[in-house]
Amino acid sequence: MLRSWRTGAAMGSAVIFASFSIAGANPTQDEVFRSINENVGSTVDFSKAVPYLLATVAVIIMVALYNNYRKRQTFPRQLNHAGKLTKELCRNINLRSAELKQLKLLAEEQELEHPLTLILCPSVLGKAIRSPSARVDRAMVKQIVQRLRQSLASGEK
Repeated sequence: MLRSWRTGAAMGSAVIFASFSIAGANPTQDEVFRSINENVGSTVDFSKAVPYLLATVAVIIMVALYNNYRKRQTFPRQLNHAGKLTKELCRNINLRSAELKQLKLLAEEQELEHPLTLILCPSVLGKAIRSPSARVDRAMVKQIVQRLRQSLASGEK
């Protein structure tokens, strides 16, 4: 039994060495040229490069957006709002909407930017009252002035 095993092993190794010698045979010159022609003459498949190209473009766009974000200057939000200030001041001095409209007309005639300037600066209000105007209701403006005087007088006590 030992002999048959050695004989089988010898035959198996002979078959393996024979297959290596056949596979390791040198190709002929025609086979080499044919292989080179097949590899060089084939067309290039760009569909395999498209995902890499898209990934590269995406990275470039992301870097550009990040740089733009870093260079961006931030500005503080506007804390003062003219409309809110007007509404609060009108509430504090009990100014009605009709009276505010009269102040707006006076401010417009005096070329002021905001009608509250008339309330905050009495000299400008006096100058506006003394100027002749057909559109302004003088009686209403007189009531506004009286109310301002009362609120100042009660505020000083």
